[in-house]
Amino acid sequence: MRKASLVMAALLGGCATLGDPERRVSEALAEDNYASAAAIIEDTHPDHDQYALLQEQYPGIILASDQYRQRLILEAEAMSRKQRWQQAHTLIEAHRDKVVDPSALDELLTALTSLEEYQFNQLLAERRRAQALALQESTGLTDKLSGFHLPRAKQERQQLANERFVVVEDLTRLGEYFAQRQQWLLARDLLSAAHRLAPDQPPSAQLAKAQQILNDASQRARARHNRGLLTEAEQLMARYQRNGQLESLLAARHFLKQHQNNPVLVDHRERLEQWARRRFSEEMNTGEALYARGQYREAYRIWKQVAPLYPDNEELNKKLERSRRVLANLRNLQDD
Repeated sequence: MRKASLVMAALLGGCATLGDPERRVSEALAEDNYASAAAIIEDTHPDHDQYALLQEQYPGIILASDQYRQRLILEAEAMSRKQRWQQAHTLIEAHRDKVVDPSALDELLTALTSLEEYQFNQLLAERRRAQALALQESTGLTDKLSGFHLPRAKQERQQLANERFVVVEDLTRLGEYFAQRQQWLLARDLLSAAHRLAPDQPPSAQLAKAQQILNDASQRARARHNRGLLTEAEQLMARYQRNGQLESLLAARHFLKQHQNNPVLVDHRERLEQWARRRFSEEMNTGEALYARGQYREAYRIWKQVAPLYPDNEELNKKLERSRRVLANLRNLQDD
């Protein structure tokens, strides 16, 4: 029994040296597959001959993954600004599994889908309003067609009825969509057009709300104010998207906090908070990777720079205190 145990122990010890994870990591990195490279390192047993070497590579792989993810985000956002939605989605979906933490890419996909839907609905609203006007002008045509016996005339009449139904349904849906976004003028126009085409159907409740808001002088003034806030918030957020500078993110965040009680900016605040958490996490990881390589001053600079995002973050404050002590000790050594 003892002899069998010794044989098994020898076999297990030999397994620790089998395989070539370093080569597999190199192959994964050659394909920009940082998630696979990191997983290989994490799965390598501490008794493996290459374990120490792989552990040295690990922080750099995490940093490279973060940088790769940021490049993907910038490219996809640039595509979305040119309304190349399919390319933006394809880019992210094709590469999301290559990064260690794809949550930021998933958030971007959600944001792009929302923005694409908004712009598509704007285009669709223009089309449906034009169709509604044409159907309104051809109301008498339905009555004229009813007197014809020809099958084609009946088909044409049915086609007009089907088109009217689709247009009314879409006008109502779009009107309620823009009402939720407090674009009351567009919502009222769409819902009014739907009601004119189908006067026998009860109008959307949002139509009365839109009319009340637009007819009230104080509400109109408030709507103008909110549009101004929306415009400024979108400009500040777009500036950060363009330059990626932390100062721009902080400026947008400060503006939204000044108006945190305004419900019209709820979506903007939530989206910006996602950006802030993502940027904070990326900078924390970057600083950690630099610190692990002995670049203490650069790590401290990055952590200090990102501190205004979450000044009370306990983990960040510990990192700052730790790096301050290390830098102070290094200065003392240099002085000696």
